[in-house]
Amino acid sequence: MFRTLLAILLALHGVIHLLGLAKAFGFAKLPALTLPFPRSEGVWWAIAAVLLLIACALLIGGSDRWWMPAAIGVVLSQVLIVMHWQEARFGTIANALLLVAVIAGAGVWNFRMRYTTAVAHTLERTNALPVQRITEADLAPLPLPVQRYLRAAGVMGTNKPRSMRIAFEGSIRGFDGPWMPFTTVQVNSFYPPARFFWLDATMKGLPTKGLHAYEQGKATMLIKLLGIVPVMEAHGPEMDKGETVTWFNDLCIYAPGALLDPRITWADGDDHSAKATFTHGDLSITATLVFDDADRLVDFISDDRYAMAANGTAVSMRFSTPLRDHRPIDQLILPGYGEAVWHRPDGPFVYGRFTLRSLTYDLGN
Repeated sequence: MFRTLLAILLALHGVIHLLGLAKAFGFAKLPALTLPFPRSEGVWWAIAAVLLLIACALLIGGSDRWWMPAAIGVVLSQVLIVMHWQEARFGTIANALLLVAVIAGAGVWNFRMRYTTAVAHTLERTNALPVQRITEADLAPLPLPVQRYLRAAGVMGTNKPRSMRIAFEGSIRGFDGPWMPFTTVQVNSFYPPARFFWLDATMKGLPTKGLHAYEQGKATMLIKLLGIVPVMEAHGPEMDKGETVTWFNDLCIYAPGALLDPRITWADGDDHSAKATFTHGDLSITATLVFDDADRLVDFISDDRYAMAANGTAVSMRFSTPLRDHRPIDQLILPGYGEAVWHRPDGPFVYGRFTLRSLTYDLGN
């Protein structure tokens, strides 16, 4: 809604500036504009209009750079309004609203640049790694349920993934808050482990941006209202461990070929489960993978994540991600929908719902 209203304001304000061009070149009779408009000045009114309309088009197209032509257009517009203050002064209201939006847009762009820069550096490293084809011999050391899972998923004969890009849409909530719709895009690398997760959400009707960053065993989370006002920030050893679980969760669900990793040790469960421990440096996390009768991964359970209590402290709590709607995705059979669940003393609490929109492996190749 916010984006739509902003696009409408940009479009209307841009079109109104074309009146200056029409007045200067005599394209239309405009009795409301009594002062003369030289043709050279009419050109500047047209340039302001074009800049605002370009900004509108970029905004509609989803570009984070829409604010750049908008900023120039607003400044030029205000100069022209001051020159014709008596007739055009009310345009200052629109420019003031657009200036606030431009500041927010610049903040979002700067915030997102942290994400794009980190992703670029990570992919530069992973793309330099050699490509490895998965064979039957690679599966031999794994527990039988995991072997069956990898075969059912279709990893045989494919390349072992080095990175992946995932896009989701869904909704998320806190223990005492309403559901908030979101879209996300994230890039994970497996050697070394890294995860950069960008969130576009709506909180109380206002755009909210978030960045989860996990690299070199360290994790941070920062959420900003309008992309400029911090409303939540987290880091520390509990988050480092918890984000390692999240990274491993992504790997197990959406990059099953990456389970062929010497950093993972296995313990047999039953015919439909296996326990995995991932170790990176001095940090280890454990999770149980659960499979159905068709050898599809249908749940991931770990006791190594932490939920945020009402007083702001991190509390160890069982975490799981039940999965369904498996379908062909990039030559593999993977779940199209999953939920994130905290297992509280009073029962399971679903706090995230994720629908897969796209998945790509080994970006940049």
